[in-house]
Amino acid sequence: MRWALLADVHGNLEALRAVLRDLDGWPEHRLICAGDIVGYGPDPEACLELLAERAATCVVGNHEQMVLGRLDFGRCVYAGIRAAIWTREHLSPWALGHLASLPGVTRPASDVVVCHAIPEDVQHYVTTAASAERALAQASLRHPGFDLLVCGHTHFAAFHRRDASFVWAQPGASRRVVAGLTQLVNPGSVGQPRDGKQAARYARFDSSTGALSWHAVDYDVAPTLAKLRQRRLVARVCYSFPQTWARRTFEGIRSKRAYQRFKTLPPLHYSQ
Repeated sequence: MRWALLADVHGNLEALRAVLRDLDGWPEHRLICAGDIVGYGPDPEACLELLAERAATCVVGNHEQMVLGRLDFGRCVYAGIRAAIWTREHLSPWALGHLASLPGVTRPASDVVVCHAIPEDVQHYVTTAASAERALAQASLRHPGFDLLVCGHTHFAAFHRRDASFVWAQPGASRRVVAGLTQLVNPGSVGQPRDGKQAARYARFDSSTGALSWHAVDYDVAPTLAKLRQRRLVARVCYSFPQTWARRTFEGIRSKRAYQRFKTLPPLHYSQ
């Protein structure tokens, strides 16, 4: 089975379309999205529709949980809080119901398990070998016998195997998934990379050969930025954490004020 591994689309339709076009030359693949289809970006519903049309296997991310009112804004930045409120106001009943139906963890094949961050905490960042081992241990309790755990959330591509340790992955990198071992992959972010480069990230996994590779696709970011401005959202498709003390302080104050004002959205209860 060929799997196209996506994560953190974040309502960026132009980036998602660029990835899907890039996959046109890779026949007979199926899509996986490790959460955060919405959030930050200006086209959440269109991204949900496109992934549904492609029968993608998706899980819920922390931004979906915030939109649904299941998670507060205490660990979110200003841009994310603002986008979650806007997204909630502009999604159709179908889209909200679709978000509510997404599982936290799923197993689309015997050798693959998918979650957003780690199975028991949708906001936990997997950035070390220890945190990767924690994710794999939790997934193994629920779904013993898999080979590959697909997750997102950090917006950085990565790979972990116990005998190879934890590594960050650059576009063009490749690894071999070994049958019978538990391994973790983060494909990177489709819609909001955090390495300073404006390109959509994803990964490919061929379970028949074990081949795993990471990819970056350039696209025109101008339409996305224009829509962000039009919707009065924070106009950026590439996020970098503030480097200066003054900028970190400003962002911290904005985020704290937004949290104190809203804290969380009222819970929504949908079933499909």
